[in-house]
Amino acid sequence: MIKFLGLLSKKKKVKAKLAANIYVNLLNNVIEVGFVEIKDFINNNNNLEDNPNLTDLDIDWFRNIVFLGNIRNLDTFFEEKDSATLRGYILNELHKELPESEQHLAIERFLDYENYFNELLIDNEHPINAMAYGIFEKYNINEFQGDLFKRKNKPNPIFYNELKSLLTHFIWNWEDYLEKNKLSF
Repeated sequence: MIKFLGLLSKKKKVKAKLAANIYVNLLNNVIEVGFVEIKDFINNNNNLEDNPNLTDLDIDWFRNIVFLGNIRNLDTFFEEKDSATLRGYILNELHKELPESEQHLAIERFLDYENYFNELLIDNEHPINAMAYGIFEKYNINEFQGDLFKRKNKPNPIFYNELKSLLTHFIWNWEDYLEKNKLSF
């Protein structure tokens, strides 16, 4: 009964703003390290006819798509109000290193990407699917496919499923985090 009331809870209380800071920094680290794997997977994929020749400079779109997919998952774990608050903290944290005059523009650009991502979600139901399709579109992967898939303008299903599988490594594990921490808004 006492545990049910939360009196003996072993969860550490974390302010939502601090959680957003941790979230952004850890995701950025995973993106920096993991983009090499994604780039190599795409450039050397046997299911593509030609090499898309992605470079390290192509990480920016990847960073956006990872954060968009992760932000979309907030609604699964938090009430609408808390999710919106956390989202705001995350956006501020993402762009805090920019000069104040550039922050507004960067956030506007991110919101445009978010509108694009929301359109992808209409056809691709789950964030991972939308992330994979967004990568397919933004990196113009269709140009590098065989004729059949190129004419259909759809990703090769083997390529698409392998990419989705890789992208699962870029999703924040809220279940584990919330098992150990309680966010205070």
